[in-house]
Amino acid sequence: MAEEEREEEVSFADLFASSNQTPRQRFAPGDTVSGIVVKVSKETVFVDLGGKSEGIADVEEFRNKDGNLSVKEGDRVELRVASFRGGIHLSKAMKVHGAQAIHLLREAKRNQIPVEGRVAAVNKGGFEVEISGIRAFCPLSQIGLQYCEKPEEHVGGRYQFRVMELDEKGKNIILSRRALLQEEQDKKAKETMSSLKPDLELEGKVTRLADFGAFVDIGGIEGMVHISELTHIRVNHPSEILEPGQMVRVKILKIEPEKNGRQKIALSLKALEPGAWEKGIEIKEGDVISGKVSRLTDYGAFVEVAPGLDGLVHVSEISYQRVPHPSRLLKEGDRVDVLVLKIDEEKRRISLSIKDAAIKQRMAGQEEEVRLEVGQVLKGIVEDQKPYGLFVKLPQIGMDVRGLLPMDELIHSGKGDVKKKIPKGKEIQVEIVAIDEKGRIQLSQKVMKEKEDREAFEKFLKKEEKVEKLGTLGEIFTKLKK
Repeated sequence: MAEEEREEEVSFADLFASSNQTPRQRFAPGDTVSGIVVKVSKETVFVDLGGKSEGIADVEEFRNKDGNLSVKEGDRVELRVASFRGGIHLSKAMKVHGAQAIHLLREAKRNQIPVEGRVAAVNKGGFEVEISGIRAFCPLSQIGLQYCEKPEEHVGGRYQFRVMELDEKGKNIILSRRALLQEEQDKKAKETMSSLKPDLELEGKVTRLADFGAFVDIGGIEGMVHISELTHIRVNHPSEILEPGQMVRVKILKIEPEKNGRQKIALSLKALEPGAWEKGIEIKEGDVISGKVSRLTDYGAFVEVAPGLDGLVHVSEISYQRVPHPSRLLKEGDRVDVLVLKIDEEKRRISLSIKDAAIKQRMAGQEEEVRLEVGQVLKGIVEDQKPYGLFVKLPQIGMDVRGLLPMDELIHSGKGDVKKKIPKGKEIQVEIVAIDEKGRIQLSQKVMKEKEDREAFEKFLKKEEKVEKLGTLGEIFTKLKK
């Protein structure tokens, strides 16, 4: 059986050697070629390169770490042209052996053919690499595409290298693994780039993290996920949810050309996650909930009321007193109670109030039902002050219900500065004295006070009547003696 294999291998070798086509006319040493495996023998792999050209490669090129073959007939393989001695010799990397080692290294440098070497040790500034007993040097920056943080991890590793420098005497051999990795990445990137477009979803690998986002390899090309596109939940640093080497699914937001000719690719993880609005929000208008101040602007404060869900507290809704800027009373990270004023699902906006949340919580203990009708005495909150009167919020009826308390209906009218005595946000007691056809409410303190005085006087009169019925103290004693 072994004899038959040798005879068959010789016949294949003879077939290659007898080819009328001159290989040098189509290929050059160092060229990357692709072909179909037509036969795998004990020592050789025969590859059809097309156009009546065939190549041969050492079978050991295709053995994995366990010694098993990783190729079979019909597989497409990609190799480099190593030489034309007795046919087209193919290799993943040039194998350097024996006395001709220096000559082969020169040929590898001239033809840009990779060579295989073993990292023997770490020394100052780089690595000592052994290539069939020959010592070479690979700078620290040339061992990989990224900065090498742990050089000792490469010791013992077998890699392919590009010969960058080689003097006449065969000494001072400088190698680079990075050059080959970069070529491979550039080739992969070119293939990937042709298929990329906005809105495309694909798998990627996190390569590195920065304060402003995460870089993701999406097939030889790096894209960047800005920190705001990581998730719907606010994070301070990408490391809170990602780590280098992690596989993620991303969506391409946009592709823009940069000045250096490369493409800037903006990615998003958040775009593939259902947001709070898609999941359905559980809060409703009128609720008082606790939230965290996420950011401040000139016009108000954004408060996170649920993971990934922010609402706006307009500067006028922070306090009943004038607030020049939200930062006067709030800072990012503060926890606050807010009242949900309005939910606009179409525009995906939530309006909140801090000042009204405090009022509603104050009124939460009220049990009896209060109706909007003339004669009701209510607790109100001074909302605004005008020369002609005070606008008073009536939270016992509704957070959006308010009435006008004219100046001449104030108990303290004309007695000093009303604005100082009854400032915005102050709780006062008022009575509803009129409701017009447009639903406008007129309030009064005087009517309420007059009613209280009348009731007090009537109580006093009743007490007097009881005393008169009993008679004088002398008359009472006289009756007792009888």
